[in-house]
Amino acid sequence: MALSPTAAQRRIIDAADPATGRLRGTPAQLAALVKRGLAFRHPRPPHDHFLTPAGHRTREAGSEPDGVTAAHGTPAPPDAAGVFAARVGGEDTAPG
Repeated sequence: MALSPTAAQRRIIDAADPATGRLRGTPAQLAALVKRGLAFRHPRPPHDHFLTPAGHRTREAGSEPDGVTAAHGTPAPPDAAGVFAARVGGEDTAPG
């Protein structure tokens, strides 16, 4: 797998059935996961898509992009020792 999955592909992988690995998404999204080797199309009708072992490893890794918290998908707060920290008001003392 050369590229990491996109945000939309991550959501599909994360929403896969925990027991079977069955995926739901648009045909284009599912085809992209198959192309990346993260899913396969079952040969028998109804031709559902399922996670491959690589897809299961991607889901278990739970890797989120840098600077994003896993719980809410919101940007992580900057470090206190960072280069810049915006003042939002309500501080008792001005920074030095």
